[in-house]
Amino acid sequence: LEEAGAARYRKMLDASRAECHLTPAETAELAAYAKSLKGQGTPGPMAIFTGSTGNDAFVRSVSALLRPGRRLRTFSTIHAARRWLDDTPLGRSS
Repeated sequence: LEEAGAARYRKMLDASRAECHLTPAETAELAAYAKSLKGQGTPGPMAIFTGSTGNDAFVRSVSALLRPGRRLRTFSTIHAARRWLDDTPLGRSS
């Protein structure tokens, strides 16, 4: 995403059927790696659509992987997620 210049754009993650099988140690290792990457600018907002059942464990694991400054919200409906993304400014490019 960085190479393509797309990090600053809005993103939606459909986690309505997601399952996280990472151990806490694996999540911590991935989070440390993700946060060590030298991204430029401010990343764009991310909406996570969890569906009616939600998926707290998966959302927590994804949240841990995000660079500081990333705007993140979770939604039970894809429509609410789209509305929020439409109203949320892009990140800043480098």
